[in-house]
Amino acid sequence: MDAIKKIKADEVTIGQSLPWPVYDSEKSLLLKEGTVVRSEKQLAVILEKGVYRGLSNDECVAEAAQLAERRKKPSNPFQMKNICAKKLQQLVAKLLSGEEVNVQEAVGFVTEQVKEGCANHANATLAAVHLADEQSYVTLHPLHTAILCQLLMRRLKFTEAQQDTVIAAALLMNIGMYELQDRLFSQAEPLTEAQSREIQQHPEKSAELLKQAGMDDPHLLSIILQHHERIDGTGYPAKLAGANIHQGAKLLCLADMYAAMVTPRAYREPIRAQTALKDIFTDRGKSVDSHLSQILIREIGVYPPGSFVKLVNGDTAIVLKRAIVKKGRNATAPVVACVVSPRGGLYEKPAVRDSNLDMYKITGMVEPDFDEPMDFSNLWKTS
Repeated sequence: MDAIKKIKADEVTIGQSLPWPVYDSEKSLLLKEGTVVRSEKQLAVILEKGVYRGLSNDECVAEAAQLAERRKKPSNPFQMKNICAKKLQQLVAKLLSGEEVNVQEAVGFVTEQVKEGCANHANATLAAVHLADEQSYVTLHPLHTAILCQLLMRRLKFTEAQQDTVIAAALLMNIGMYELQDRLFSQAEPLTEAQSREIQQHPEKSAELLKQAGMDDPHLLSIILQHHERIDGTGYPAKLAGANIHQGAKLLCLADMYAAMVTPRAYREPIRAQTALKDIFTDRGKSVDSHLSQILIREIGVYPPGSFVKLVNGDTAIVLKRAIVKKGRNATAPVVACVVSPRGGLYEKPAVRDSNLDMYKITGMVEPDFDEPMDFSNLWKTS
């Protein structure tokens, strides 16, 4: 079937033939192109049941051009992250200024990149979440959250449509407090009363901004409205609990929480992945979904890619690949690359090691002390 889009009331005129075919909500053909709409009753049926239409020739050309642009894939997930972060930054700026913008196109581009990275370069994409970046938190956080959501959804066997909706929600969840979030990144003082109110109201404000921009998918809006609700009913804005919370919102809540913890702030170092996962495991069944929490821990691993570890031989290494646990098979240990010698000097060429071997076993996570930020992206050969 060709690409389709929702029908708007002003696109159908009584007495005129349809310039495109009409489909029902199951995407089955209702009316062929050229069918003449002859009555108000027939028009009402089309608007009620024929919620999708085919694309005109001009729209097909534009769709093909957009697809060609999306296929210009970045060479690795680190490059992907930077390109997508800039795309999101531009999108949010236009949304907040009231400028006309094609939200679906921008979100679709980023969504495709996130899905491609998670499908083909999962370890490198996960590493990109854990390695510090010079871009702003407010730009990177939704992207990191979207990546974590996608990794979980692949394991949970979400449909493609469900994946697209949750990723879009992750990318757009905080536009209602974009400027405040940027200030809070470097604020060490307690929240003011006004800031607390703005935070409490941001899910509703985000949903409203998206509706004004033409994003009217009820699942997308529900997930955004509910991504700060908690299983035990202590969340906001509606204090929903348990089964009353959208499954996509439960997943987004968990990914949002983890991404926030492992990202450094101006006033604190990042929380180590082990500590973040331990806190989430302890909190399971209270504010976060118990089943999803366990899946997150299995998916990320105790030593996720991009984290730094100390080895038995004294080396400091960066994790390249997660441990793999498969039913009926022995678990593999993480693959690491040694970057700092026991004496503290940087290795000119990091050596890849199997941490399953006795001399390279991992003793724990560490925070390396580099004089300046380093680019480790070339350790993942993804291009």
